[in-house]
Amino acid sequence: MECSSKGPILHVLVIGFHHKKGCQVEYSYPPLVPDSSPDNHDPPPGWKYLPTLALPDGSHNYDKDTVFFHLPSLESPDETVFGISCFRQIPVEKLKVKTPDMTRGTVQKAVCVLSTVPLYGQIQVKMELITHAYFDEGDFTKVNLLKDTYTHLNACIKQMEDLHSSSQLFVGLSARDLILTLRHKVLQLYKLLLLEKKVLFFQSPVQPLCSSVLALLSLHPGMIEMGLSQSACFKPSRPMSPIPQFASYPPSSVSNKASNGTTSLENDSSECFRENGLTSENAGRNMLIVSPSEPQPSSNMVKEAEGKPDGSVTKDGIVTVGHEAKETFPNPTSQKFNGATTAKEDETMCNGSCEENCQSDAVPVREHGSSLSRDPSMDLLAGEASYQAALTALANIEFESCALPMSLFAEGYLCLPYLSLPYMDVLTDPNIKGYILGATNVLFKQKKNIADIIIELDTRIIETTDPELKKMLHLSTEDLRFGEYLDRRTRSSDDAYTDGVPWEGGDEWIRSQFHAYTLALLRTSLLPDGSKEYDQFNRSYMNAFMETSSYKRWREHPDHRNVLEAVPGHPFAGQLSVADVKLRLAHTMQTTEGGRKLIEATSSTGRAVGGALIHAKGALSNWWSNLTTPPPTIITGTDALQEEPPADGSRTRSEPVDVRAAENPVACEVDSG
Repeated sequence: MECSSKGPILHVLVIGFHHKKGCQVEYSYPPLVPDSSPDNHDPPPGWKYLPTLALPDGSHNYDKDTVFFHLPSLESPDETVFGISCFRQIPVEKLKVKTPDMTRGTVQKAVCVLSTVPLYGQIQVKMELITHAYFDEGDFTKVNLLKDTYTHLNACIKQMEDLHSSSQLFVGLSARDLILTLRHKVLQLYKLLLLEKKVLFFQSPVQPLCSSVLALLSLHPGMIEMGLSQSACFKPSRPMSPIPQFASYPPSSVSNKASNGTTSLENDSSECFRENGLTSENAGRNMLIVSPSEPQPSSNMVKEAEGKPDGSVTKDGIVTVGHEAKETFPNPTSQKFNGATTAKEDETMCNGSCEENCQSDAVPVREHGSSLSRDPSMDLLAGEASYQAALTALANIEFESCALPMSLFAEGYLCLPYLSLPYMDVLTDPNIKGYILGATNVLFKQKKNIADIIIELDTRIIETTDPELKKMLHLSTEDLRFGEYLDRRTRSSDDAYTDGVPWEGGDEWIRSQFHAYTLALLRTSLLPDGSKEYDQFNRSYMNAFMETSSYKRWREHPDHRNVLEAVPGHPFAGQLSVADVKLRLAHTMQTTEGGRKLIEATSSTGRAVGGALIHAKGALSNWWSNLTTPPPTIITGTDALQEEPPADGSRTRSEPVDVRAAENPVACEVDSG
């Protein structure tokens, strides 16, 4: 690898904006092109548009920001280079040394690092300080700081132990912020990434865009650590200037990992359940052992056992079917069912327990013949203990042992957290099967056939014109429960110090929940075709997911069988309740166009009705005041003069009053005298 000879940091660059030439590389250490002249900083042909990535579209609208981007390696066709660029914009008056090309009122430059390891946030924190110091110097010709940065970063990263599993890889990629912003839609986007579609994320400014895309990827087990090595690599169908050219392209590295023990796709489904002599989709269905710390069997399963002549429920919580139950589980060789009656009983029991599997709400086992019941409205709360137990059991399985991360970004499927406009034509290459793309230029949204689905992160709107894709992304009831569980637990944790630590509601906790969800999804995919558990993850989605190239590569890997250790089915499977209906209604109102219009109409109608009521109340108050208040008595001058004065000479109430006398009684007396 490149880092073995040069270190993990390849280059430190300065990219500036020229008023005539546009974005250009002004300095590079070490030089981008070895043995080039000191004045030549032009990037190599394979990185022709590198400056447009470091200074993204619309960057002039912001004083400072950071962008993450991916580039194909110049030395290897199956390696990716990770770019972290911090840019600033300051008035020219603040500079101590000005150059003739500074013709505008502001100057904008970026300090960029190219690395072989995806330490996005860790490098960003350091580069923000370096960029600030570089601008405060006031003289961009002083580059000793940049050389020291190159040496210092390489030394720091080399000191990190076990880099590919270090928590430093997740710095700046907040899964918690993602849940707080997108809520249930995080699960939709998580599942969307596995379908290998052309996905466009749009937002401005660029730093929240890149962080959201990469934080979403971090929810997939091992993806940030080990799954991005080929995220910018593909073999172009024709020579293209912004893409490196190689004489030969090696086969997929993931395919090479498969040994001769690889199981064929056609026979693997049945072998997964016949390797121990089992014919049902859940190993050991004949005898379900429930310990006090584990979820208890669903009511339907227990009723099936109770309704059979040979079925019984022991005091230890063991459900047995037939006389062979005690010896079948510990002895795999004896799990051959010789009697038709036993096979039929097993099939009936299995079919009756698919929708409410062992992960549903705990139900106490009563005396034989008694009925089992529960309050369905308490599913989301009372069943949370069993949900947590299911997630914990799955999260304890090491994902590396199950052939994870999935080789999602390989063989022409790309991950580009940010892409500039000059690269748009590259996306039309037929060898690019799909991508996860971040953009800030509106032209990406307007270009036809660029994206199968567009995610507006600012407005949290997911747009697609493909009805089949809409059907695939429909969240099942179990998915909604999982999304609600994540959202509620994350929002209840208001302590800012939970970010980045394995506490409930924090980043590590959220990633562990998706780790468990991924294993449950993959385990369920190994069930025979037509299994009811498929509906728990959306059958349309499962069928599409199992046709993707990454899933087929996962099935070809011999270690994928280790996922059989997990229990099939959704961790949040259970009976439908009133809470589920409310959850579905709320989700529909927030995600569908009709629901959004209804909410907007209700809101605007409420404001209009509220304003009308206030106006009517004011008018009614005025009318009532006018009705209850007696009108004032109006006395004319003629009526007052015609009125006879009293005999004692005193004034009456209706007699006119001399205003001058009231204001100046002294003057009044003089006049009368």
